[in-house]
Amino acid sequence: MLRLSAAVLFVAGPILALIFGSWGLGAMVFGVGAIVLGIRQVRLGGHRSERFLGVALLLGGAFSVIDGVVRLLLGASP
Repeated sequence: MLRLSAAVLFVAGPILALIFGSWGLGAMVFGVGAIVLGIRQVRLGGHRSERFLGVALLLGGAFSVIDGVVRLLLGASP
């Protein structure tokens, strides 16, 4: 279930950004998708390398969400 929700969020982020013209909103949705996928990878990863990829997804997703929030708060994206 986490994999499906992550895939929907990954696809919905850029689509929302294009439809609404708000790249901050798109970055936030995309980042949440990366965080969800990272959580799944960390929890279900069998080997150290799989868990490391999950941590990288978590960090990258967190950066994307923070970037989206900053864009929305500063008005850099309409």
